[in-house]
Amino acid sequence: MAKIAIAGASGFVGKNLIQQLKANHQIRALGRSQQKSSETAVEWKVTELFSATSTTDALRGVDVAIYLVHSMLPSSRLFQGNFHDTDLLLADNFATACRENQVKQIIYLGGLVPEGYISPHLQSRQEVEGVLASSGIPVTVLRAGMVVGPGGSSFEILRSLVKKLPVMVLPKWTQSKTQAVFIDDVVGVISEAVLNPDFMNKTLDVVNGESLTYESILKKTAQVLGLKRVMFPVPIASTGFSKLWVQIFGNSTYELVSPLIDSLLCDLPQLNPSREVAPLIRYPQFTGMIEETLKRDAGVPVARPRRRVTHEDSVRSIQRLPSVELDTHGIAIEYMKWLPSFFPALIQVKSSEATQRVEFYFTFLKKPLLILQFIQETLGIHREKFHIVGGILSKTSHTGWLEFRQIDHKKYTLASIHEFVPRLPWRLYVMTQAPLHRLVMFFFGRHLKQIAGQKSK
Repeated sequence: MAKIAIAGASGFVGKNLIQQLKANHQIRALGRSQQKSSETAVEWKVTELFSATSTTDALRGVDVAIYLVHSMLPSSRLFQGNFHDTDLLLADNFATACRENQVKQIIYLGGLVPEGYISPHLQSRQEVEGVLASSGIPVTVLRAGMVVGPGGSSFEILRSLVKKLPVMVLPKWTQSKTQAVFIDDVVGVISEAVLNPDFMNKTLDVVNGESLTYESILKKTAQVLGLKRVMFPVPIASTGFSKLWVQIFGNSTYELVSPLIDSLLCDLPQLNPSREVAPLIRYPQFTGMIEETLKRDAGVPVARPRRRVTHEDSVRSIQRLPSVELDTHGIAIEYMKWLPSFFPALIQVKSSEATQRVEFYFTFLKKPLLILQFIQETLGIHREKFHIVGGILSKTSHTGWLEFRQIDHKKYTLASIHEFVPRLPWRLYVMTQAPLHRLVMFFFGRHLKQIAGQKSK
């Protein structure tokens, strides 16, 4: 019996996977909120994946770590950044935690790699694959297309669209090639991969070999539901209108819909299952998946997930910076030196080696705007971290941190602020300090790029 941790345990795949694995393994389900379980084989553990320390603690004593996380929902009242930079950071914390705890295997459920154009959503999943592999731990990457089943986002959106729209406009993206796989087959493959040497250090496509387009998916769904729908193609390639009507008629949120719709522009490869996967596929046809889903489904639309916000006035900001030869300590020092030059005669930065503190001032004020306390990294990741411990711009002295981080052997560099609670009234903060910070990080990124260019010459 293996001890298995599942990140993303409260999601569609996670819940089904727990039911599959609990009979033969000890399960530690990771989530941002506490959930009760009467089953002795399932332990729910509150885990903040944005925190390297929390993630490391959550994976203590684990044999296999399964990663089902895709960060398309905001985790704070204000989020500045994008989901693919967030995915990088979370995956880095997870990879580091696996390495620190000497986990035996990482299993990651990602997405099929398209032919030609690749959307930011699918590109992000590829980046996560690389970050997890950089841990040095054997990784099993499982790539899937649309996962169908009761309670899944894909089926809920399809059913809502087909039921509510008797006449459907089909943009060009409905001709894109795709593949679908049933939830039972996905969890069956993941279960088979656990500590299986045949799956170690491999990238496998979880497919059934059926060739589909999004138009055929809509038509098959209508047919199974017993509904006659008028569908006509239009020569429109833009996804803007599609996002709007899927959000309105598909019972979903914009944060979830937007990156998924962008991915519909991609042509996914029409693959046959590999020898490892083929024996585990029990649903080779999309029609059968829908029929089985309807048998099990109660017909009540599932509420789309909403991520718990740590603090009602919290801020999270993540920006990708150019990759440079400097380490994170050098990047942090460069930032402290550069900032006063970006705001000449307005901003001063004072640092003390004795106290390991950095203070930011307006030149005409005696009190500091922000006070940062350097925190020595103990988890062996490339990160320079500062806790926000005071200043007239911070409402608290015990929440929030600034960090500079390098990921996957300096392939990616991120600057981020987490759980910062501003003192300014919220609307004023959103209109002033928040956009100013984003602008500052944009120009600091350009500064780093110039440095990298000068050194290359």
